[in-house]
Amino acid sequence: VDVRYRSWMNVPFTLVDEKLDGAFLKGAESAGLLGLKGHRAVGGMRASLYNAVSENSVAVLIDYMREFQRANG
Repeated sequence: VDVRYRSWMNVPFTLVDEKLDGAFLKGAESAGLLGLKGHRAVGGMRASLYNAVSENSVAVLIDYMREFQRANG
C-alpha cells in the first residue's frame, strides 16, 4: 500500500508461507486474538488497533507472533 494511503489503525501482514495461515489464525483464536483474518480480496492478516485496544493487547499479539515464528520458522 502506498505510504500516503496506509492506515495507522489497521496493520496488514502476510506469513512467509500462506499454508500456515489457518494454523496462525487457529492459534491466535486460542490465545484470545480475534478478527485477524485479512480482507477476502487481499488475503493475509490484518490487526485492527483502534482506540479500545490496549497496549497490553498489542503486546500479547506481538508475543504470539514471535512464538508462532519460533515454532514455524
